[in-house]
Amino acid sequence: MNEKEFASYLDSWIEPKRDEIVDCLLRLLRIPSVGADPVEGKPFGEEVDKALRFVTGEAERFGMKTKNVDGYAVHAEIGSGEEMAMTLTHVDIVPTGSGWTKDALGEVSDGYIYGRGAQDNKGPTVACLYALRALKESGVPLKRRVRHVVGGNEESGFRCVRHYFEVEEKPTYGFSPDAMFPLVYAEKGSMNISVAVKLGESVGICDAAGSSCDSGDCAESSGPIAGLEDFAGGERANIVGDRASATLRVCKGCEDKVISLLESAIPKAREFAGGPGPLEFEFEKGNGYVKIEAKGKAAHASVPEEGTNAISGLLYLLGSLGPHLVSSEGIAFAAQAAATGGEGLNIKCEDDVSGPLTCNLGIGRFDRTGDGPVLRCVYNIRFPVRASGEELRERALACPHPEGVEVDVMSVGKAHYSDPESFLVKTLLRIYRDETGDNSPPMAIGGGTYAKVIPGGVAYGPVRPGVAETAHQADERIAVDELMFLVRIYARALYALAV
Repeated sequence: MNEKEFASYLDSWIEPKRDEIVDCLLRLLRIPSVGADPVEGKPFGEEVDKALRFVTGEAERFGMKTKNVDGYAVHAEIGSGEEMAMTLTHVDIVPTGSGWTKDALGEVSDGYIYGRGAQDNKGPTVACLYALRALKESGVPLKRRVRHVVGGNEESGFRCVRHYFEVEEKPTYGFSPDAMFPLVYAEKGSMNISVAVKLGESVGICDAAGSSCDSGDCAESSGPIAGLEDFAGGERANIVGDRASATLRVCKGCEDKVISLLESAIPKAREFAGGPGPLEFEFEKGNGYVKIEAKGKAAHASVPEEGTNAISGLLYLLGSLGPHLVSSEGIAFAAQAAATGGEGLNIKCEDDVSGPLTCNLGIGRFDRTGDGPVLRCVYNIRFPVRASGEELRERALACPHPEGVEVDVMSVGKAHYSDPESFLVKTLLRIYRDETGDNSPPMAIGGGTYAKVIPGGVAYGPVRPGVAETAHQADERIAVDELMFLVRIYARALYALAV
């Protein structure tokens, strides 16, 4: 069976299995496989382990050879030979978050499959599994083995595939369906930076925030009349935070003044947070406190401009209180550090391959566990392919900051570049163009995929131009027709790499 005949074979093979493929994805979506604390033999927790075992169970049902590598990752394999073609996907997901109008654990509606992981990356996991099955059931002789590897820790560190490749061989050719079409040949490096702001305890001329101020002197004071009592925003560094909240302890009688000052700064806070969606604030006052809720729009950290960051917007709002807020300089620094171009951390740069560095403030937390209260923020950086991670690390650590602020670089991940003239790139582009008629060039992205862990690896789909990218957002989804397209194009790709 030649390549053209195999493409025709797929026409008749996929359509009768349409409902089966959708059902397979729905069953996988119903497993809430957010990474959790390890238990024996399950390094990423119970739910991730369930999702990994689901994949091997389906593969075994299809007659494939499977292996579970210490609970870190699994694979399904067909064929024989010394060389190997490989697909790499993952079944761990980010938390569902808020704002869903459909079932976050799987629902079919109006031709779409909704659920956390539908696009990132359970949909492609199922598509690759059925692509492997289609190739197996075609009976085409293979000169290379074909292996589908599925990891359990892509969203928070890649420990899964790093461990996997300490045990297992690397492929001759490999791609990860965890980005977009037509193909990604370069991926930015990544860096997580933490900023810790030590917060003062006392407030203003009162003994402490919340004390009475019957004289009214505090309301007329130019000094501090409020202090940060609590802060929470974001769940993962690699997601633009769409929700944040803060509680201020306020000198009694000053609540209205604090709210008025905050409200006057909202336009600039919205401008600073940026993004396409509205940034909304709600205020609640009580006897000696003011609470603020901020709501923005989530997005992937590699494209912070596509989200509206509620965390940075709220911190900017708090920092605008200036001398009226205890530790306002440190809080304002934490906000400015969230500038999406990296200028707030002294790391702004760009190159001609992958474009500018991006910065996302993904987590903000109030911490009382140490000697005193601390505001801790985590920023996810994606730096250009040609930039030096070590140089950027040194620049971040040397960034001028107020007293009481500590800046630390938590981790640095290398960038990835594959030759756009390689056999793998040319082969995958040829198949994509044949299937779609789209002659768009390959691209570089800010996201990081499993392609980074294999020499010459690339990312290939799953999102086509014109298709909404909903990963890490509410109502994440994949069209049923797109899922069938993925089965087809990945089957064709594996045929071209293995036959």
